[in-house]
Amino acid sequence: MAQEPLNSRTSNRWKAPALWAAPALLGLAVALGPVDSEAAPARKGLPASISGIASVIDADTIDIGAQRIRLSGVDAPESGQKCLDAKRAFVRCGSISANALDAWINRNPVTCTIEDKDRYGRFVAECSVRGQSIQNWLVSNGLAVAYRAYSTAYVGAELKAREAKAGIWAGEFISPWDWRQGLRLDGEKPTKAMVSGRFGAD
Repeated sequence: MAQEPLNSRTSNRWKAPALWAAPALLGLAVALGPVDSEAAPARKGLPASISGIASVIDADTIDIGAQRIRLSGVDAPESGQKCLDAKRAFVRCGSISANALDAWINRNPVTCTIEDKDRYGRFVAECSVRGQSIQNWLVSNGLAVAYRAYSTAYVGAELKAREAKAGIWAGEFISPWDWRQGLRLDGEKPTKAMVSGRFGAD
């Protein structure tokens, strides 16, 4: 996978309701930000939109038919990722987020406005169901976070979720981009990245 933006040591681990710093951008990260104008997808030979019944891959990635779509501006826990809940018990927060999104969509048609295509061939898009933004719903319910490295569109929704201790903000979690790089919570088996000193315990 592409390298992801890294936080400083002080912001790798999030505890509700502590504040965190915006992640720095690395050059190999997948571009998730909006393009310059509505005409840009057409100039790149991309469709303006894709609609249909969606299959949830994880909470920030869906399939509509044969097309894989990465939700722009948000980042959700990975499918195998664990978080600590309010009782400090480990839970599979990635699976919880994905299952919650699937239940909320409830087989209703999803419409995605295409913004770009990433290096993996996935469309990058803003998606909605029943006229509501999927990204905003995910972040508002603490099922994903604003991907500040690429967009500030959902920062307001995230701040409200943090204040309400919704979803992952009720406990402790590793930012998804750091989790993909190998950082884990205390109590989990250290990864090679942690053992090598790339990520260390606080």
